Amino acid sequence: MEKSTHFVVQCVEKNRLDAGIDFVIQPIFDLSRFACIGGEVLVRGTHRRNIVPPNLFISQLEETGGILPMGDYLMAQAFKFIAAQPQAMRENQLFTLNISQVQLNDADFASRAMSLLQQNHLPPRNFIFEITDSVEQPEDAVTQNLGQLSEAGINLAWDGINCLDTLQARLAIWTTDYIKLDRSCLAPANIDKTFLLLEYINEIDIDVIIEGVENYTHVSTMLRHGVKYGQGFLFSRPISKESFHQEYMQPEH
Repeated sequence: MEKSTHFVVQCVEKNRLDAGIDFVIQPIFDLSRFACIGGEVLVRGTHRRNIVPPNLFISQLEETGGILPMGDYLMAQAFKFIAAQPQAMRENQLFTLNISQVQLNDADFASRAMSLLQQNHLPPRNFIFEITDSVEQPEDAVTQNLGQLSEAGINLAWDGINCLDTLQARLAIWTTDYIKLDRSCLAPANIDKTFLLLEYINEIDIDVIIEGVENYTHVSTMLRHGVKYGQGFLFSRPISKESFHQEYMQPEH
């Protein structure tokens, strides 16, 4: 896999993104209706027959700055794919993309994202940008980008939240439209902490998407605590964009 990871990083550095970068989609479900309401766009590296998971190359690209062209390429490809879906199916869907601090530190990030949405005639309200890591001391560019994205109508979310302290620290930086709870929140050892976290979130009235839903007990427990949306292996693993189109983007007859 080391060779494949090197290939992916080289593709980004040499601006041959189409040779080494692709994406899959993990469906997001309404927990009460068991209905797909959209999906999370997840980057993957590709080398021959190997699929390279993002944890093997994202940190390298963040260090080198390669995350910027890769992120723009991923957005462009994802928006193009979504724009090609039947309008009746996609107009009520939510699509989420992961955004790193390095991208938000780039002063022109928001304007590029909005331009790509406009080119594809996509309404911003159908998108959530998930901020994937802590912005401990945000540069001016971060708050400027978040402000521009928010004003344009793009939804924002803090990703990977697993405890109340982390959430409060993130919300002190920016109040988002959604909160994405980490799969660890559903572990039996953490469930009491999770209930406290959800109590706090319900008070501030922000919608939650929870990761790692694997059984019906998870669904019923989360519904009782006000969680509307979830993703996890109970519903679907990440699937190819072609499979997502076939399974979730076909009008019902």
